[in-house]
Amino acid sequence: MNLFKRFRKRPLRAVVIGLDGVPHSLLRRLLDEGRMPNFAALLDRGRLLPMQSVLPTVSSVAWASIVTGCNPGQHNIYGFIDRVPQTHEMFIPTSQNLTAKTWVELFSGLGKRVFSMGVPTTYPPRAVNGVLISGFLAPGLKRATYPLQLARELEEMGYVIDIDAWQAREDRDKFLDEVFNALDRRCEVMLDFFSREPWDLFVAHVMDTDRLHHFLWGHIEDENEAYTSWFYRFYERVDEALGELASRLDEDVLLMILSDHGFCRLKQEVHLNTWLRQAGYLQFASDRPRQLRDLSPSTRCYSLLPGRFYVCVQGREHNGCVARGGEYEAVRRDVAAGLLEIQDPETGDQVVQKVLMREEVYSGAACEAAPDFVAVPAEGYDLKGGFEKDVLMERGPVNGTHTFEDAMFYVNRRCEERSDLAVVDVMPTLLEGIGIEVPEALDGRPLALR
Repeated sequence: MNLFKRFRKRPLRAVVIGLDGVPHSLLRRLLDEGRMPNFAALLDRGRLLPMQSVLPTVSSVAWASIVTGCNPGQHNIYGFIDRVPQTHEMFIPTSQNLTAKTWVELFSGLGKRVFSMGVPTTYPPRAVNGVLISGFLAPGLKRATYPLQLARELEEMGYVIDIDAWQAREDRDKFLDEVFNALDRRCEVMLDFFSREPWDLFVAHVMDTDRLHHFLWGHIEDENEAYTSWFYRFYERVDEALGELASRLDEDVLLMILSDHGFCRLKQEVHLNTWLRQAGYLQFASDRPRQLRDLSPSTRCYSLLPGRFYVCVQGREHNGCVARGGEYEAVRRDVAAGLLEIQDPETGDQVVQKVLMREEVYSGAACEAAPDFVAVPAEGYDLKGGFEKDVLMERGPVNGTHTFEDAMFYVNRRCEERSDLAVVDVMPTLLEGIGIEVPEALDGRPLALR
């Protein structure tokens, strides 16, 4: 079957820029205040829309959905960390766990040349027809590029896959210097390869926006003078790079700029395994629990970051004690009801907005790896999954957290306005926009571009 549609005057090349964690509402405000003139100019011939993310709302899951056009039930990425049910071994999901075809693989298979930089869940890099630079969670540049020898050149250019965000807890000023330097080097590499590398699909992802928001969001909302000018200067640099890129684009190239989730002020970190222990669903076999293997065989339910819940089902989970059928459903029902009753002790606000069962959220061949149910936090609450905490809620140095609503999507075409636009719709919109037939297996629906 010929995957290329016979459209006239349709672009055959596309550029996708990912600004991780940039909310639609923030971008609109910066545009209204005149702080991003180059992006504002793009609106003369394009459309900026709000977009929904995915559950759980973390970058690895959202970007897996973006690059495949599929829900986690098809692409098999459910979080930054996952488990082997039969052994309770914990691992970091990588590209080797991704089971749906990505846009880079699709383009390569069609003989189209690709460039992909920094996209999450692309480590270890797969062989592509072009260039691939893995995103964060890669342990370092040395084994994170295709072709392999590209790593040395990137090191000489000062490129870093990700900064050490942990240092923001100890030295905020040093963190800000490093995040700005990482952004600078990323923009330089992006523009360099844009000009010298032949490509049909060009993808560049910026993680530094997300890093910045986690540690500055509350300060910006409070208009803290120590950080606001720096924050705006950071976004001026983003805008400058977007303007430079746009100035080099041919008119027939499809341009998409998007984020994977929104952001808001962090109110409380909520330790859900602490709640499960207090409610009698979870017990430890160790005095200093750190991992799943420290759970007692009497545990009926546990949680992994962020807001994923797994019932200890007999025959599925290591030391599983919950029978399938009625007992399984009772645990799901009772834990879900209890989660909805958790309140912030300072405000009385409900912490969990809703609880969704796996069959309400996911579909596809990878559903066996899905959580049994997912808690959706109320705005401002970050649902944690560690085992070592004794407190239910606390605040740390992080003052920004993700939101399911308020991701953003820009395309340099006129298009329909849809209230249900979601990250899974990006891939089919890309394919439709450049005249490639959208595979039926995708969960997303393309925007109608004009």
